[in-house]
Amino acid sequence: MNRRDYQERKHVIDFLFPLALLFVLAATSVALVVLASGTYSRQVRESEDSFSSRTVLSYVTEKLHQADSSDSIAAGSFDGQDAIVIRQNYSDQSYVTYLYAYDGYLRELFIREDVSASAADGRKILAADGFSFEETADGLFHLYCTNQDGITSDTYVSIKSAP
Repeated sequence: MNRRDYQERKHVIDFLFPLALLFVLAATSVALVVLASGTYSRQVRESEDSFSSRTVLSYVTEKLHQADSSDSIAAGSFDGQDAIVIRQNYSDQSYVTYLYAYDGYLRELFIREDVSASAADGRKILAADGFSFEETADGLFHLYCTNQDGITSDTYVSIKSAP
């Protein structure tokens, strides 16, 4: 069979099969990209949610560890908000740090103990719909943080200088 006979025997299938194969590969590639982008977006959102609440808990934990001295940390309230109260002395003056949730943020307020202030005066640390805590035992705090999507994270912090 020579070349001329071969060219005369071409069928439509010789054109349609490669075209169909190309279409199937293109459709599969597009479907794979769409599925992967959905998974990636979901993973990023979950990571951001975890980041915000875990960062709040890490911040408070570090503050408690920094101030860990005899009877300086207590559960209390400030301007109607539950707050962690940290008392410290600098240059014979008594200062208080309040850590509390107000208006969608974890806030921190460092003031002299005899000065009055309101909850709105605290510095915004990170966005958090809720921050709560309980002293479960002497020197053991259970901290909770609720992020803007309503997911709650928690951790325990031990105060080593507790009586």
